[in-house]
Amino acid sequence: MNQFKNLISKLDLRKEKIISLVLTLGLTMLIFVDNNYFDHALLTSTYVFSMTFLAVVLVAVMLLAGHAIYKSAIHASVGFGVLIFLAQTYCNLDTKTTDGIEALNTLWTVGFIFIVYDFFNKLQEAYKAHTKPLREDLKTKKWEPTLLMAIYSVFILVYISLITKVLTPIVLDLCIYKSDIGL
Repeated sequence: MNQFKNLISKLDLRKEKIISLVLTLGLTMLIFVDNNYFDHALLTSTYVFSMTFLAVVLVAVMLLAGHAIYKSAIHASVGFGVLIFLAQTYCNLDTKTTDGIEALNTLWTVGFIFIVYDFFNKLQEAYKAHTKPLREDLKTKKWEPTLLMAIYSVFILVYISLITKVLTPIVLDLCIYKSDIGL
């Protein structure tokens, strides 16, 4: 037993290294046994488990990115809803004036700038909160946190593009963007 402890102290095996060593030896033994005794049946099921694990990790990152987007969108949707309500109500009036359209256009522009700023401000707060552990790991590890942050950012961009695709027709249907405003 003393020889084993002496060997561990010489190899400088910390807890992280021991876990990696045990997993490596375990997988090596699994592949050896599978190759010699089970005709590659275990290795085939390992692929299934690996893909399932990868899918679970991607879904978890997707849900975390969705949480950040929807938290930001809920905060910004109140102002956006008010702007849409004002614009649609004015556009549905029978009597529109050029002053009213200009006022609505100004309200819409200023309000939209504020809402987009507020949305991205809340999104940045959520992004920083979600990626804080990963940014701390960037100092010690090289590619794992970078890959996770890249995947998280891709999901954020996908959610933003989906929201944009839904909101664009709603906004473009307003009378301030139509050439025949009925004046």
